[in-house]
Amino acid sequence: MRLNRLDRILSAQGDLQPLYAKTRELRAITGLIHGFLSAGLAREARVGDIRDGKLTLIAANSATAAKLKLLGPALSQFLQEQRFQVNSVSVRVQPNRPRSAWLERQKTVQLSTHALQRLRGLYERLEPSPARDALAKMLRRHGVL
Repeated sequence: MRLNRLDRILSAQGDLQPLYAKTRELRAITGLIHGFLSAGLAREARVGDIRDGKLTLIAANSATAAKLKLLGPALSQFLQEQRFQVNSVSVRVQPNRPRSAWLERQKTVQLSTHALQRLRGLYERLEPSPARDALAKMLRRHGVL
């Protein structure tokens, strides 16, 4: 395995060896967990820590946390089979994810020509307001304004 620059720095410093070992352990567990979970669920979860056999996962929302809690025993068993000392899995919700992650999950909508014409008519009738501004933004994305 080729070491990146940060890994080389950490591994060269004797007093940073515990940090380097913990980082390697968390990376390895993260890779295994992301392979175990579905792609969508893996995007919504990350490894918080592993200490004394207790794995802590961080969920982006309560729905993800519920799914992870249900999968906890199976995940614990899977990690034990991979030679990691995991006796239990706990889950915390930490919803403050970066805006870019929120934007990645946004769905695209295809509006008919008729719907776009009607929305443009509505836009033209509206008084200046935040709703009109939001409608203008949407119409620009669809190439109508």
